[in-house]
Amino acid sequence: MYTTILWATDGSPEADHALPEALALLAPGGRLIAFHADQRFIGGHVAGIPVYPDEPERSERIAAQVDDLVEQGVDAELWVETTSVGPGAAIADAAIDSGAEAIVCGTRALHGVRNMLDGSVAAKVLRLAPVPVVVVPLAKAAVQV
Repeated sequence: MYTTILWATDGSPEADHALPEALALLAPGGRLIAFHADQRFIGGHVAGIPVYPDEPERSERIAAQVDDLVEQGVDAELWVETTSVGPGAAIADAAIDSGAEAIVCGTRALHGVRNMLDGSVAAKVLRLAPVPVVVVPLAKAAVQV
């Protein structure tokens, strides 16, 4: 059990799938930090444009999830950081800044060429995080490639 957990979320089903695990690992009376890295393009004519075109909807959805957790009695708060670097470093930094004892995140469980092209935020978090990282994969049957 951890007293402070950072749940790394991008508003995706994979991140949502990791939330129950984060709550299961949270000590009674513990604090859950829902962290979202709002990625932005840099340079040229696209500077400052969100990487995900549905970023406003993602942010609203995550905020609603945190509100629901608070209504359920969970000590939860939302941290959103706008960043032009990959979210892996932002997540690791947020763990330090928040005093989190662990990070919980989901993964799409990509393999082969697709993983090489897309990269894996979870793998980057594992390399950079100063605290234990729990990576929760979707059930193989639920993964759509």
